[in-house]
Amino acid sequence: MSISSKRILAVPVLGVGHVNACAGVSLPLLKRGHRVVFFLEKQFAGKISELGFEEIVYEIDYEPDDTAGTNNKTPGEQTAHFLLTKGVLGNKNRLSQIERLADIPWDSDSKRIQIDRHLRNAIQTFKPDLFIVDNHKLQPAIFYSGKPWINVISIVPLLYLNDIESLPPAWSGLSTDSDRKQWPKYREVLNHIFYDKKLNDLIEKMGYKRYPNDFLMPKTESLTIYSFPEEYDYPEIKQCHPDWFNIEVFNKIKKHDNIDIKELVPKEFYDDDLDGYFTGKWIYVSMGSMGSVDLDLMHRLIDALSKTNHKYIVSKGPRHEEYELKRNLWGDRYLPQMKILTVVDLVITHGGNNTVTETFAYGKPMIVMPMFVDQHDNAQRLSEKKLAIKIDPYDFNDEQLIKAIDQILNDEQLKRRLLSASNRIQNSPRHEQLCDKIEEILSKS
Repeated sequence: MSISSKRILAVPVLGVGHVNACAGVSLPLLKRGHRVVFFLEKQFAGKISELGFEEIVYEIDYEPDDTAGTNNKTPGEQTAHFLLTKGVLGNKNRLSQIERLADIPWDSDSKRIQIDRHLRNAIQTFKPDLFIVDNHKLQPAIFYSGKPWINVISIVPLLYLNDIESLPPAWSGLSTDSDRKQWPKYREVLNHIFYDKKLNDLIEKMGYKRYPNDFLMPKTESLTIYSFPEEYDYPEIKQCHPDWFNIEVFNKIKKHDNIDIKELVPKEFYDDDLDGYFTGKWIYVSMGSMGSVDLDLMHRLIDALSKTNHKYIVSKGPRHEEYELKRNLWGDRYLPQMKILTVVDLVITHGGNNTVTETFAYGKPMIVMPMFVDQHDNAQRLSEKKLAIKIDPYDFNDEQLIKAIDQILNDEQLKRRLLSASNRIQNSPRHEQLCDKIEEILSKS
């Protein structure tokens, strides 16, 4: 479909994965001549413009006790530090994790009011024809704008399927064939994440009508997009939501993104043959911001991995200066993950949805060590589909991890399955098909 240039405002919740997901949806629209602007807090200024997008940047006057605004950490690092101090991260019961999350006041009323004011100003100035939203709380300025909005689900979609009784509750890490007597207690807690009287009181105070049933995220009438490769997708999604669009992976790795490991790691590290014992296998380790702030976990991983003769590229995260890597490991605070995925033999990951779908789309085997919310769901689903190995990051021994690494590196049948899936995804026209769907919505706006 060919239509005149339209104005699109992307409004992701602050977080690298959410921003990148909206970018993956929006890039084809940008290439077709539409004007796409991202609404971003100051910490993200300049992060998305290099892809060709415009930015509307706002700044929040944080209250003195609001630690999120009082340091120079990235939003992801702020969240990781916040969750660590609140006792959410660590060796916690998954139900207890969800209960703690449901009780945490994520944003002050002051911050929400400021964001609403900045967003209303952006809408008045930019006059968007369409919104692209990745958040589990919808801004009322969007809902009452009179313009269509698209719901982007960049996490595992189970959170938005809490009413489908045949699917396990989100963030539980429970299998599809687990004891269903456990499921209701999770669903009950999750309902507190969907409904919020206090937030709707604030919405009313700001001059808007309350959302129906005090929802936090009313259902869109336009389009819902999620990312979950067909090989392990839940069939119930298509049955219950045939209008949802599964993009499978938000950002594909392009062939020209391939690099040589020599370009990435120091020459001394590349040339070291580990006294003649180097296996030739390169493994990427990324525990995300959430995992890398846990120094006890990182030390345990490093100690175990140093006992092998493989080489590891480690995303060290925000506390990169507080721990050292051993001879067969090299890393840095930030690494070009998409490019690294093209050259490694295995990925050890926390199980964040973007990392998992990107790794899967490039046909790389995974060991998933989940710590938090939908990471548990990814680990369980991949494990039950025999597409990855799941290991508890707080209850493993060196021998178990080393055995899993060797097992998955030598699993030729899995490699063939992953390569087949990768070829299918890389050749899929879904991004262009999605662009067509969005243009159809725009043509009616």
